[in-house]
Amino acid sequence: MDENQNEGPDPFASRPESPSSIPSLLTDDDCPLPVAFQRWNICCFAAIFGLYYLAAPVSYIGITHANLLKELGHQDTFANLPSAIYQWTSVFAVFVAWFLPNPKLLKPLLVAAMVAMAGISAAVAAILWLQLSAGVLSAGVVAHGAVFGAANGVSLTTMWELVRRGVSTSRRGHVLGLTFGFGPLLACVGSLGQQALFSKSAIGGFSFGYAFPTNYLVLFAAVVPILLVCSAFAGTFVVPSAAYEPHGGPHLKEIASGLRQFFTYRPLVFGAVAYLLVYSGGNAIIPNVSLRAKELLEEEMDTQGIQQFLRFGFKAATGVFLGWLLAKTSPKATLLATTSVLLLALAWVLNSRGWWCLMSFGLLGSGELFGAYFPNYVATASPKSRVRLNIAYLGLLSSLVGVASLGYGWIADEFGRFASFYTAAGVLVLAIVLIMVALPARPVPFSQGEE
Repeated sequence: MDENQNEGPDPFASRPESPSSIPSLLTDDDCPLPVAFQRWNICCFAAIFGLYYLAAPVSYIGITHANLLKELGHQDTFANLPSAIYQWTSVFAVFVAWFLPNPKLLKPLLVAAMVAMAGISAAVAAILWLQLSAGVLSAGVVAHGAVFGAANGVSLTTMWELVRRGVSTSRRGHVLGLTFGFGPLLACVGSLGQQALFSKSAIGGFSFGYAFPTNYLVLFAAVVPILLVCSAFAGTFVVPSAAYEPHGGPHLKEIASGLRQFFTYRPLVFGAVAYLLVYSGGNAIIPNVSLRAKELLEEEMDTQGIQQFLRFGFKAATGVFLGWLLAKTSPKATLLATTSVLLLALAWVLNSRGWWCLMSFGLLGSGELFGAYFPNYVATASPKSRVRLNIAYLGLLSSLVGVASLGYGWIADEFGRFASFYTAAGVLVLAIVLIMVALPARPVPFSQGEE
């Protein structure tokens, strides 16, 4: 077996050199690993996502960053900048996939990405602790979005390749159901913590009562150890041996071939375009929705924690359902389900007032799981050797969402926030039409014979 398999946790320290030497641990369809090792990979995948969810008030670039920049006196356009730059720097994952393609590098890359995110979070906390100028703090918040975009792009692409290589396709529904059913519950815990930091009358009647900027200082500092634990889990994935392990970056002909395959194979290219549209319409608009809630409810309570709680509480319930839907139907069904819920969320934003507006965050959270099921669709349509690169290309296209984030800020400043909500709804309608017309229900890899 690959030497990477000898880097696993203690339960597997005494495993033999090949899965076939343990008759009781049977391999399953398209994954060469014994079932016990696949289950460990599932646990690692779920644990990393779960901890990342726990850190969601900071790790999810948008609500916290926009509200912090508004506290510093910036307009909507600048408040949307961290979300925009997060998308733009995600293209870094493409270059990593091009020039570091060897599967043996998957775990080191994932560990490095988690450490980088912990480092920039610590830097923002340090700026707040040292009480540096508003300009330095604003730059730090924008830099936080930039580093998270690059590092999270690398972590997502490596994790999808790890789960594609280390878990059978037949178990994918269980992987996603566990990860996105249980994980968002931890985000609810993090959201309650944020609400206790930011509000004088938090959920449950408990509040730390910290004033600005101490509340943000504690919030950013708290996620640092969480992300470091993520890096520890990242180092315990079990990676099966690959038939082909390139030792250097690809040649230009190989890059051109991969790009040609991605942009000419219908499930991949139309899946990526639909992902871009859904991301633009259903996720890039979230900072504006949060600022709308701030405008409606600011005099009564700071509701950032409640927004996040509803966002991830609904996501947990929906995550279990979508895992079941994937196992029972097809990958395409999950794309239509998540996109439709996002459209419903925007309809709610446009027609609700007062405290009822917060329900839109629950619906947005449910639909936000498109971010798991579009990559799953692309991974299913990709041979194992192309998964990380194709997911990186998906991220390359999604970098254009940064334009949408700034665009919604500009529309809100020039024409009002409602105009930005109508624009986002129109983008989602276009995405639904594209999914229904252009995508097959069950995509298959471009080349069945490729590793």
